[in-house]
Amino acid sequence: MSPPERVELLALMDANMVAVYAADTRATPGGGVAETPGLVMCRTPHGTVATNMAIVTGRIDAPTIRSRTLAFYGPTGSPFSVWTREHADAGLEGELGTLGFHPIHREPGMAFLPGAGRPAPPPPGATIRRVTDDAGRRDYARIMTRAFALYGAPEASTAEHFASLAGVTGPTTQAYLAYQDGHAVAGAILYMAHGVGGIGWVGTLPEEFGRGYGRAVTWAVIAEGLGRGARFMSLQASPMGEPMYRRMGFTTPTHYRWFLAAT
Repeated sequence: MSPPERVELLALMDANMVAVYAADTRATPGGGVAETPGLVMCRTPHGTVATNMAIVTGRIDAPTIRSRTLAFYGPTGSPFSVWTREHADAGLEGELGTLGFHPIHREPGMAFLPGAGRPAPPPPGATIRRVTDDAGRRDYARIMTRAFALYGAPEASTAEHFASLAGVTGPTTQAYLAYQDGHAVAGAILYMAHGVGGIGWVGTLPEEFGRGYGRAVTWAVIAEGLGRGARFMSLQASPMGEPMYRRMGFTTPTHYRWFLAAT
């Protein structure tokens, strides 16, 4: 990949990530998004620092971030984090530190280029289905609530993202579920934006870990995204998911850092 191609890839990854989180927030009852120059802020009623995020999108200084986040999150007392881009915001990260923000997490930004990997067959007996109705939405919410509880996410915070059908299916969104013996065991969602297929909310029931269900639904989302004309697929990986994605053919062109304000 040439330097200009890498710059374009990173710009598209950033744009897709912001669009994914904004769409997810807007589909959440009571969710709010503020798109300002250089900073996009997302907030949900029961959000945590993992789902209430102020994402740096361009040139901005730390004092402006502090004032805008206080104005947006302060009235509701919502917890939040500030997300920076490893490939673009090194100077800003230093500024944030001088204002009392401290890093708490470094998240891999991963990309899958067409042809980078070969899909594995689903686990024996498993079926992969699109989510198209409220029954599927409820299955999806149940799986994600349990899966993300392992990372400390409160049930109310996770469940509210899937309170409406628009959270799992729509013109640019499509969730998939893996079923085994008639029971939903894993899921993942496609978010199309900026010509990129974003992959989000990949989760498996804890008792079903290690059986290939998460991989199977991720491949289904990849096929859907590329079938819709995505130039490549993109996601932000959890610590548990990153090794699986690498085996599938994803690379890690960048990382995103989360910062908390001093209390």
